[in-house]
Amino acid sequence: MPDLSNKVCLVTGASKGVGRGTALQLASYGATCYITGRELATLEDVQAEAEGRRYSGRIFPVKCDHTNEMNTRKVFEKIAIEQNGQLDLLVNNVFTAVEYAFKNYNMGFWKQDISNWDLVSNVELRNNHICSGLASHLMFARGRGLIVNVNTVGGKMYPLIPSHVVGKAEKDRVADRFTLNFQRHNVAFVSLLPSMVRTDFITKFIEKDDDDDQALNEIRASCRQMLDCSESVEFQGKCIAHMLADENISKKAGQILLTTDLAEEYNFEDIDGKSPLSERSLKILTKIYGWSSLSSFIPSWLKLPNLIYNIVIRYNLC
Repeated sequence: MPDLSNKVCLVTGASKGVGRGTALQLASYGATCYITGRELATLEDVQAEAEGRRYSGRIFPVKCDHTNEMNTRKVFEKIAIEQNGQLDLLVNNVFTAVEYAFKNYNMGFWKQDISNWDLVSNVELRNNHICSGLASHLMFARGRGLIVNVNTVGGKMYPLIPSHVVGKAEKDRVADRFTLNFQRHNVAFVSLLPSMVRTDFITKFIEKDDDDDQALNEIRASCRQMLDCSESVEFQGKCIAHMLADENISKKAGQILLTTDLAEEYNFEDIDGKSPLSERSLKILTKIYGWSSLSSFIPSWLKLPNLIYNIVIRYNLC
C-alpha cells in the first residue's frame, strides 16, 4: 500500500467526478491534498466525505476559477506558504467541455461557435500550461515531483470536435515533449488515460434512450458494451497514488499510460473489488463491434499491442 503521509498534492477541478475521486484516494493513503473548483461548498463536501471515511490524509478546499490566471497563481502561493514550498504532485484534471463534446460530437467545426474553442483552450490548454509551470518552480527547487495530465482517448481519435481533440492531444504532447527538461530536475510528467469512467454524467447518458439522434444512440449503445472495462471515479486516484509512491517513476516520464495497465503493474483493484478490463482487450473491442457471441470465447488477458490499439482508435475503427 502506498504511504503518502509526507506528500503534498494539488488536484484541479476536484468538485466532482474524477477530480473528486482522485482527491479522496490520495487522502486515503495519507496525503495532504489541496483541491480546487469554482464552488467552495462542493469542495467542502469532498473534504467532509474524506473526514467521514476517517482517512488519515487531509483535504484543503481552495475556491478557484481556472480561467483566471491570478486565481490560479494564488493557489500555488497558498501552498508554497502553508507547506514551506513543498508540492509533490500536480494533477491537471480541470475540464469544462464534457457536455459540449457530447452534444456537438457530430457537428462540423465550421458550424460551431468560436466561443466553444475558448471553452476548451482557456482551461485545458492555457490553464494546464500555467499550472504545470507554477508547479515546476516548487518541484525543481526540491528536486522531485510528479505532474499528471488526466486525459482521455480523445487525443488519439479522428477529430469530430477539433477543439476537444486538440485539447486532449496537447496533454499527451506536453507530457512527452517537456520530459527532457523536467527529468533534469527529477520531475516526472505523464499523461493518464482511463477506460470509460462511471461519472454521474456518463451514467445518466447511458441510462437515457429517448433521443431522436440515431448516431448519439449508437454511441450510447457502444458505451453500454464498455461497461465491463468501465471504472469508478476513484480508480485513477489509485493509479496516481501508486505512481507517486513509486521510487522509479522517472522511468514512466513522458509516457501515455492506461489506468488498466497501471492496475496490472501495481496489482490493485477498483474500489468495488473488480478489475476493469483493458480498453486494449480483444474481448471488449469485439463487443463494441457487436460480435458479442465471439467475445464470450476470448480470454480477457488477450490484448492488442499499443501500436495497433492506437491505430484502431485514431481511425475510429471501433
